[in-house]
Amino acid sequence: MINKIKSHLKDANKTYFQHQKFALKISWKCLCSSITAFIHAICPAFFEYTTSSSIENMHNDLEPIYSMLKGKNNTQD
Repeated sequence: MINKIKSHLKDANKTYFQHQKFALKISWKCLCSSITAFIHAICPAFFEYTTSSSIENMHNDLEPIYSMLKGKNNTQD
């Protein structure tokens, strides 16, 4: 398990605490997005574009990870 963690951190090019901070930030954004989507489902006048904007921002935050995964998958073919 330790080796898998070390390998993941190396792939992510982050220290343990940098990774933890990033993952907690994304987790918090997901939680908030879930809450605003739930409220919007009940009353569409609230949080009209909040969730979709948040998802777009998270996508931009995760873009470097997508690029890294594409590179990793291409080398395994």
